[in-house]
Amino acid sequence: MNSMNCGRKRKNASDVRAEPIFYEDGPSWRIIDLRPHGVDCMPLLAFGNFGAVRPGADLHVHPGCIEVCLCRKGNVRYETEGAFYPVLPGHVFISRPDEPHRRCDNPKGMMLYRILFKIPKRGGCVMGLSRRESEYVAQTLLRLPFRLFHATTRLAAAFARLFAELDVPKANRLAHHLEMRNAALELLLALIEAPSAPHSAKGRPSQKIKAIAAMMSEHPEKNYPVAKLAAEAALTSLAFTEAFKRHTGLTPHAYLIDQRVRRAADDLAQKRASISFIADKWNFSSPQYMAVAFRRVLGRTPKQIAAKE
Repeated sequence: MNSMNCGRKRKNASDVRAEPIFYEDGPSWRIIDLRPHGVDCMPLLAFGNFGAVRPGADLHVHPGCIEVCLCRKGNVRYETEGAFYPVLPGHVFISRPDEPHRRCDNPKGMMLYRILFKIPKRGGCVMGLSRRESEYVAQTLLRLPFRLFHATTRLAAAFARLFAELDVPKANRLAHHLEMRNAALELLLALIEAPSAPHSAKGRPSQKIKAIAAMMSEHPEKNYPVAKLAAEAALTSLAFTEAFKRHTGLTPHAYLIDQRVRRAADDLAQKRASISFIADKWNFSSPQYMAVAFRRVLGRTPKQIAAKE
């Protein structure tokens, strides 16, 4: 996975605040505490349907919790441990307890599932499981071999089922709690299974695609005609664009603009030069176009970033 420096300093967990949870339940945003529903280990089940671009988050932690994010639509990047991970539709990103991380951007049209799983204390139990069963679930989740991997059909269905069970009329509170615990356990078991499930090699980018993306990230001020890049990768322009998007989550043009915006934002934050100079430095056609690109990628204007920092 290609790592890209966006000008942020690495932080230790002790330097990063815990992210507060604000619960709500609406048509576009559902952020639910499952503990009152019988699932004592999930303080958060969430679904977001991003109708507009939102700024990315600051580095934060979830004390004692594993966060699981499943991208259903759009693409997003996460940062942790000084590395950046493109999360495409159908991919899962995991952050471990007390691990500083952040969602770099929230593009319009993105749809995202999330849960927080609270690790039980030593000897503790969750959802009525035995001590050994609870320890197995918690320790296996803590030791998942990858932080970014494909979701299985089973895992995606488990997220949807949790919401479906949540919305069933609660005529019998005890039955509701049992159904919710059953659905939550199915999600956790599906999550444990997913990293080892077989996947098509089609989604794996070639070393050539990775090298081209790294080159564009290193020198985003240059121009990169798609036909020339495709020839370098020995692909047609269409095949190259599809392979590039599978690797980065963006088309070559969108990826290049994304990298220019992030370099320019870093310059503005450091107050290195005027907006006009920085727009020219990173090969934007005009300061006005740079402002449009900033709003699309970061949800903020160059002036807002310069003023904030």
